[in-house]
Amino acid sequence: MRRLLRPEAAFFLAVMLLLLLAFRERGFYDPGALWHVKVGELIVDHGFPTTDPFTYTFEGRTWIPQQWGAEVLMAVAHRAGGLDAMLLGFAVLVATLYTLIFRRALQAGMGPMLAGLLVGAALVVGAFHYFVRPHMATIALLGWTMMCVVDFERGRCSTWRLAGLIPLFVLWTNLHGGVLGGTMTLGLAVAGWGVLFLARRESPITNWRTAWLLVAVVAACGLTPFVNPFGMEMLNTWRRIVGSKVLPEVVNEHMPLDPASPLGLTVIGFGVLYLALLAGTLPKLPRVSWLIPIAWLVLSFKGIRQGPLFAITAAVALADLWPHTVWHRLLVKYGDGSLAHAPERRPGWAWAAIPAAVVMLIATLQLTGVEAPVVGRGWARLDPDFIPVELADEMRAYAAAVPPGTPVFNDANLGGFLIYHTPTLKIFMDDRCELYGDDWIRAYSDTLGLPPAELGPVFEGWAGRYGFRRAIVMTDPTGTEKPPIERYLLGAGGWREVARAKRAVVFDRVN
Repeated sequence: MRRLLRPEAAFFLAVMLLLLLAFRERGFYDPGALWHVKVGELIVDHGFPTTDPFTYTFEGRTWIPQQWGAEVLMAVAHRAGGLDAMLLGFAVLVATLYTLIFRRALQAGMGPMLAGLLVGAALVVGAFHYFVRPHMATIALLGWTMMCVVDFERGRCSTWRLAGLIPLFVLWTNLHGGVLGGTMTLGLAVAGWGVLFLARRESPITNWRTAWLLVAVVAACGLTPFVNPFGMEMLNTWRRIVGSKVLPEVVNEHMPLDPASPLGLTVIGFGVLYLALLAGTLPKLPRVSWLIPIAWLVLSFKGIRQGPLFAITAAVALADLWPHTVWHRLLVKYGDGSLAHAPERRPGWAWAAIPAAVVMLIATLQLTGVEAPVVGRGWARLDPDFIPVELADEMRAYAAAVPPGTPVFNDANLGGFLIYHTPTLKIFMDDRCELYGDDWIRAYSDTLGLPPAELGPVFEGWAGRYGFRRAIVMTDPTGTEKPPIERYLLGAGGWREVARAKRAVVFDRVN
């Protein structure tokens, strides 16, 4: 029984249940959490789309589901157990990732309490960008890549385990474009080891055969993005996103880190902790793998969406460097053994039996439709404070009363809501930024920021061009300051309000 009741099992269950509680609604805040499901269903039912299937503004334009693998998984989960199954998959993925790091921290000589605090801090730092979306695959797979790098540098695995990243990166390519970050991480490690080898310092590269083999592995991983159903169009899509000059100005997750914001302070605080523990290894020369998180920390200042990637790589590095720090030596010497001890080999994987059984039980409850708090069907839901779920019936009734393909004007952040609830309607825009391009996104953002008197003619021009007779726009839930477009529609004689929720208002054209 002691082999089953291990700290790893308790940590996994605690993290999973915490995620099921904390992300019950928050996991679906991002619009992509909804439209990704519909893309997956479209692929399952009809195959890969090659042109935009959702908008009238870009109908017929080239568009590919670049995250198709994750979208199919989301669609399958949604059909099996709705939002609950999607939330469970998200929680199990994140809990598994951080439990693996927790286990490594225990092996490195951290006590369960200290390991839980450190790994929990990494989880909290990255949680601002945790949504039920394909990008979670990048966070998990980058964590695994970092573990492989650390283990190879420590002599715990052979080059064949690094070579095993090649098929994994092929899978990653078809889940999310973050595979480029995995190649960068592996490439930095191999480059660092190569420099040490050439300088005749201690390095996992001990001969030219190993050096060229690792270069070949990195090159093969770098070529994996070409292994996809869409060829070069996949890479062109990624290039449009990464190379955009507008997204860092108008989309929160693409913006640079703000050091004065609570979010920025959290990332910086964890960065200070990482650097302090890293400094504790001096004057010994740090291992290459311990330095890799610095690159991700720097990238976090350029784009805050890299913050979770810094957190996960730093957590893996800290679990490895801990026994080499002065802080570990001091705690072992003067502590009672509860926070630090000598590195040790952990028992096998029998402890995973209890978490696996709990996950299977929860999945069974959800798939059989048993309603229960946290673990049963009906727990996950859309938050009306962020998503206008009160308007779903109104929009479905409208969709049923008009021909399929009828255009509707919508705020970009409501695109996913409409695609999910009323797939027969055509929308104005959503958050698939690679489709719209910088010029359109900037024009849209600038227009919605105009005063009502200036915004009105542009909006009416859109109505005349595209022929929409219904508009659903965002509103301020506090009611203190209405957005310019809402103020225009309320004052325009040609439009009338037909429905209102905390986050959105519906208007119809007056004949």
